[in-house]
Amino acid sequence: EKSDKVAPKGVKRERPDDDEGGQEESKRPLNAREDDYDVDDYDEEVLDVVLDQADAAVKAGGRMAPQRFCPYLDSINRHILDFDFEKVCSVSNSHLNVYVCLVCGKYFGGRARGTPAYFHSLEHNHHVFMKLDTGRVYCIPDNYEVLDSSLADIKHNLNPKYEQEMVSKLDLEVKYSRGIDGTEFIPGTVGLNNLKNTAYLNVIIQALTCVSEMRDYFLLPANYASCKSVLVQRFGELLRKMWNPSAFKGQVSPHELFQAISVESNRKYRSDIHADPSEFLNWFLNSLHRGLGGSKGPTIISKVFQGKVRIESRKAKISKAGDKKPLAAEEGEDAWEVEVKPFLHLSLDLPPTPLYADSSERNIIPQVPLITCLHKFDGVSEQNMRGMLKRFRLMALPSYIIMHIRRFNMNTQFQMEKNPTIVSFPIKNLDLRDFLEVEGPDEVVTRYDLVSNICHEGLVTKATGTNEVHDKGIAIKEGVFRAQILNKAQEQWFQIDDLHIQEILPQVVSISEAYIQIYERSDLTRERADKKPNPGMPVKEEAMEA
Repeated sequence: EKSDKVAPKGVKRERPDDDEGGQEESKRPLNAREDDYDVDDYDEEVLDVVLDQADAAVKAGGRMAPQRFCPYLDSINRHILDFDFEKVCSVSNSHLNVYVCLVCGKYFGGRARGTPAYFHSLEHNHHVFMKLDTGRVYCIPDNYEVLDSSLADIKHNLNPKYEQEMVSKLDLEVKYSRGIDGTEFIPGTVGLNNLKNTAYLNVIIQALTCVSEMRDYFLLPANYASCKSVLVQRFGELLRKMWNPSAFKGQVSPHELFQAISVESNRKYRSDIHADPSEFLNWFLNSLHRGLGGSKGPTIISKVFQGKVRIESRKAKISKAGDKKPLAAEEGEDAWEVEVKPFLHLSLDLPPTPLYADSSERNIIPQVPLITCLHKFDGVSEQNMRGMLKRFRLMALPSYIIMHIRRFNMNTQFQMEKNPTIVSFPIKNLDLRDFLEVEGPDEVVTRYDLVSNICHEGLVTKATGTNEVHDKGIAIKEGVFRAQILNKAQEQWFQIDDLHIQEILPQVVSISEAYIQIYERSDLTRERADKKPNPGMPVKEEAMEA
């Protein structure tokens, strides 16, 4: 006896085996209209309802999810799938209804008759497509959805998802993953593709991944689901891909994030020109803060990075016509103007480089302790800034403090020069108590531990538009920015130069030409260490004895 149930549009309904003419009748709802009928306009909503009802039935009945067989699943090539690029049709350049061919990895628009995806399936005999905004898989040109558990890994790579429990253990458990090509990688410590001249972007992203509180926030999309900022959404997607333990490869391309950055900055940051990482970091954090609704209240950016500094300023006095040395104002004149402002990073000045070479005809590279540079914020040292004397004093410290060591300055020839002074800094227990206005002796934690360091190797000349290392006027090679980050689960330092990753010793970090540093408050470090399992505990042996 034939069934009287009618399948909704867009869903392939199976007929009883004894119904000889059931095949054509079952496909009739899809072909009931004219050839220009676009299933994307209506049928996907019907599929959503049907699948939601099926999922609810599965949960209620406790049975396995239904499987819809597709004979073309063996043609899927996971080695060439890449979901990092902008999701636009490779034929029409449209952003609407974009599908990826799981056989060749190319993007096409639509799946109805007459669309690029439809023609591609017929011309190249590629029939399995995934819609990029929903993760649903379809067989084209038959136009039915494929339900198969073997596609779960592809859907997870398209949009990695995390649970709160998994996120809380990222810095506690050591994990290694293996790509589809057999190469091993550590989730979170992966390379980023350089999109021509985007090293400044890569080092900043690598440094920010070490900020656990910020990383955990962006790994859970529910935290910013109501945010409409494309920049915020793309940054979250990139972090989820970088920390994906089931990724097909141990590298990620920040292409979509860079597209959002280029649009948000009105083409200030482009892939064909170099940019200063410190300027980009300042712009990036402020843009994320605004995108998350910073004008209405605090955000994760201000919660993690924002501190307070007291600024005292007054006009500088000149003693003589030929002496430009500023003098302190006389008593009763030009009182200090005091204001307290928030900050996201601290800028530190370096002493000038020596002008002469030593006896061996080599330039002397001076060294200066980081504490000496921090005396700028002791509330006593005066800085002459454009005719104004200023004194700085820290009033509140954030959970993570960013320090920018100003190495690059414009010379009299309007060319960028680099100060190669080595800044000696501690990896652990940097104490900022002498620069903080503390009310009580034990009320505030003032010690910090280094978690990421961005360094630059080589001299910089912007006159030619390139970064080059010079030896007596002869260009040897380009100077580069590198990110040195701490894997907190392993307590191991890594140096990352785009796609190149190598283990390094902490001593290598301390002698590098540091440019941007991120320190973590030491109480957060201790809290994480207390949660880690004891590495010396024989877990397997105890389990056997039990």
